[in-house]
Amino acid sequence: MAIFEKSFQTNSTLDDTETLICTLENALNVDKHTEYILRVQRGPSKENKWDVSRRYKHFSELHTNLQKSNIELPLPPKKLIGNMQPSFIAERQAALQNYIREVLKHHVLALSLPVRSFLDPKNYSVTIAEQALQTISIALRGDGRYELKGPLPEIGWRIRKQFFMVVDTDTNINCMLQWMSYGPDKYLSGKDLQTAFKCLQNMSHPYIDELLGYQNLETGAYVVRKIHENGSVRDILYGTEYAKNYLAKYGNPKVRKPFTTGQLSHYGYQILQALKFLQDKGLPHGHIHPGNITITNQRVLLLDIENVLLGVPCLYRPYLLELRHTNTAEAVDVHCFGRTLYEMALATTLDQYYCDIYPEEMSEDLVSVLRLCLSSTSCKHGGASLDDLLHHHFFTRATLNGLTPRLDTRQHLKFPLPLKDEIKKALACAELRLKADQKLLRSAKREVRIQEILNSEEEMKKQKRRVKKRDSIWKSTSSLAETVRSHSASTASSPTPPVPSGDTSGNGSVLTSPSEGRGALLQAICSFDKTRLAKVNSR
Repeated sequence: MAIFEKSFQTNSTLDDTETLICTLENALNVDKHTEYILRVQRGPSKENKWDVSRRYKHFSELHTNLQKSNIELPLPPKKLIGNMQPSFIAERQAALQNYIREVLKHHVLALSLPVRSFLDPKNYSVTIAEQALQTISIALRGDGRYELKGPLPEIGWRIRKQFFMVVDTDTNINCMLQWMSYGPDKYLSGKDLQTAFKCLQNMSHPYIDELLGYQNLETGAYVVRKIHENGSVRDILYGTEYAKNYLAKYGNPKVRKPFTTGQLSHYGYQILQALKFLQDKGLPHGHIHPGNITITNQRVLLLDIENVLLGVPCLYRPYLLELRHTNTAEAVDVHCFGRTLYEMALATTLDQYYCDIYPEEMSEDLVSVLRLCLSSTSCKHGGASLDDLLHHHFFTRATLNGLTPRLDTRQHLKFPLPLKDEIKKALACAELRLKADQKLLRSAKREVRIQEILNSEEEMKKQKRRVKKRDSIWKSTSSLAETVRSHSASTASSPTPPVPSGDTSGNGSVLTSPSEGRGALLQAICSFDKTRLAKVNSR
C-alpha cells in the first residue's frame, strides 16, 4: 500500500493559478463559417503551448457567461452580411484578440471556469461540479453523520473547490461542506493527512474557526464548518451575500464599504495573532485573503487553514512569482496579509505585485504597515516578519482595547513529532516549487528583454546599412556628374571668354573666380552645336 501512496504523492497536478497567454494566430474558412485558431501558453514556458479552434459564437457564449461580473468587455458585434470577406475577417480577428486580452487582464476573470474551459478545454471540464456532487454523495453515505441538502454553486474562486449545504443529523443544524481536490503541492500520504485533520479538529484558538468534520479520499478531501451568515470579510466589504455567484459578487461590485482605521487596527492585530500561532506550531496558513476570514462578534476567524495540507495554490501566487525574495512560508503570509489589509482599507484589490503609492487621506501608521508588507524595497529584501508587524505601534494600540486573547481561552494545536517532520518536508518542497517557478519566470523575462535588444540592434544595423548604401549611391552619382561636366567642357567648341584686364599673371595664366568659371561652363553648354561634330561611320 505504501508503494501506491508514494506514486500518488509524486503525481503531477495542474496549478489552476498559472497565467494563460492567448494569441489569435490565424482565421480559416470551414464549411461556410470562420474558425479562429488560438495559440494558448500556460505559464512562462514556451514549450507549454497548444492550439484551440473557436468560432465567433463561442466568443459570444463566453461573453454571456462573463456578463454577470459587471465588467465591461469589448466584444465586437455580430454581422450577418459580408462576414466572410477577407477584410472583415482580418478586422474581427484583431478585435477578438483585443477582447481576449482584456479578459485575461482581470485576475478574477482569468481564474474563472468559463475562461479556463474556453482556452483549455482538455484540462477544464464543465462537469467538475457534477463530478464533485457525485463524489460527495457517495462519501456521505458511508459517513452517516451529515445529510446532503444541495450544492452552493460557484460561491468561491477556486475551480476545483465545491460547496454543499449539509445537515448535522445529531444536532439538526445546517452546516457547510467544502470539497477540495488535491493540489500540486500535496506531499503528505493519506495516513499522515488523516492524522493532521484529526489534530486540526482538536485545535483551539480564539481567532481560528473550528473544524466540525473531515474526510480525505483518493482525489481530494472535504471539511465541514459552521455557516457564517455574514459571509467573509470580502462579502462585508462589498455588501453582498455569501451564497451568491463569485463573479457577480466580486467582479465589479457596486457597493464598497472599506473598514475604518480603528477596525483595521482591531482586526489586523487578531489576524496577526492567529498567523503567529500557526507559524509557531509549524503549520503556516499560506492562503490569507479577505475571502478566508470571517468576523463574528467583533472577532475574526481564520478559515481554510487546511489548504496548505491539501497542496492547493494560493490566490496571490501569480503576484508571488514576481517577488524574488518572497518564497518562504512566513514571507508569503506577510505579503498576503499586506494585500488583505490593503483591500480592507480601500475596498479594492491590489492589481500589482507591490505598491509604493498610497492615498493621501490614509493614516501614516497604516501606510507604514503596508510599506513593510508591499513596498518594492521591502519585497526586494524579503519583507518584514510577523513579530515585526505585531510590535508595530499601529497594532500595539489594539492591546489597550482588550483585544488580546482572554486568559481563559485555551490555545492548543499539537502534531505528533513524525507528522511534524513530514509537514516540514512538505512545506520545503512547496517552497522549492515556488522558487523554481520564480526562477523560470525571471528567465523567460530575461529572454524577452534579450530578444528585444537583439531586435533593436539588428534594426540599427539595417538602418546603418541603408544610410551607407545611400551615401555610396550619392557619391557615385556625384562623381559621374563631375565626369560628364568635365567631358562636356573639354569637347565644347565655343569661343573662349575674354580675359579681363589686370587678371593676367606673369606666366601668362588666366586667373578667374569660381563664379566666372561656372558662367563660362554654362555658356559653353548653351552654345554647343552638335552639327559641327565630325561624322563617324558606325559600321
